[in-house]
Amino acid sequence: MSEPQPPQGVTTPSPLRRQAQKRTPGYLARRAWERSVYAGYRLLMAVIGALPPRPVEALFATLAPLAYLLWPAKRRIADGNAAVVLGVADPDGRPLSGSESLVRARSLANYRTYGRYAAELLRLPSRTLREIATDVDLTETTLLDDFHTRGQAAIFVGFHAGNNELGAAALGERQYDVNVVADDSAFPEMYELLRRLRASWGIKVIDWKAIREVFTALKRGGVIVLLSDWGYKPDGIPCTLFGRWTTLPSGPAVLSARGNAPIVPFFVRREAPGKFRILFGAPISAGNGSPAELLRATQETATAMEQLMRTEPLQWNCFKPMWPNAATQQGLAETAAKMASETTRRSAESAS
Repeated sequence: MSEPQPPQGVTTPSPLRRQAQKRTPGYLARRAWERSVYAGYRLLMAVIGALPPRPVEALFATLAPLAYLLWPAKRRIADGNAAVVLGVADPDGRPLSGSESLVRARSLANYRTYGRYAAELLRLPSRTLREIATDVDLTETTLLDDFHTRGQAAIFVGFHAGNNELGAAALGERQYDVNVVADDSAFPEMYELLRRLRASWGIKVIDWKAIREVFTALKRGGVIVLLSDWGYKPDGIPCTLFGRWTTLPSGPAVLSARGNAPIVPFFVRREAPGKFRILFGAPISAGNGSPAELLRATQETATAMEQLMRTEPLQWNCFKPMWPNAATQQGLAETAAKMASETTRRSAESAS
């Protein structure tokens, strides 16, 4: 299979050209695993691209729950997240007694949806950009047209839900200035493959450490795309999500304040097999960038994303622990109260 080529003028440094790490036994073993996964992924892309889509999606949806059944650590995470979303979790995020069957059914359903997504993703390189774009309803992108007319940049914030790649391709086909911030710290061959695929759609990929490139895109009125559901991180900004304290990354709010660009929550929702729609929340301002304003903007983002996820919760492919234990949640509530009282912007904020 020929690898997609980026259009002329779209360049991003390849992670494969970065400085090599020290070749310790652990490093060599990890790289061998990453290359094996990449080779398997390329093989699957070639096979699936030649098969009819609906039967393949059904097959992947059937097989995906095996990961839940055979991987205890991921099973506990999936059940904990499902219990919180369903409202049947104890203070530490474990399923309440008597709710185990309900939680298990939800987790298995989430895995089936993820299997369908995986099949869709593997098929993308075999499809033309035009074919992909016809699958996505862009009715709500009048918001983007308005931003473009005014030269207004924006920070699009989403979760790992629906099919973000299809949404990106559809926006690229419309020639919107879309820039996806991505992490190349693992699986560099896979990162490079997806970078080139996105570039062939007109989507620019920016390494998460390249802050200067991010601000360059904002200055020209582009859209920066960030995914925020990477699990609870102690260095994030406190917020409540599905009724529990957690954190979301500070990056969207900090970039919004510094770049004078509103945060726009989004969800590329699957409406039916092979049919999607991009949904947007109302634009959110981070104000003057003070701790209080960053807290407010992050909470508004979390609330908007919760509302979007509630429209089709089975499509939220979240397999990282999103909520900490009860004691940590209490600490987050206290941190939030302190931030709410700080209305002056600090001298040095980092867009982490």
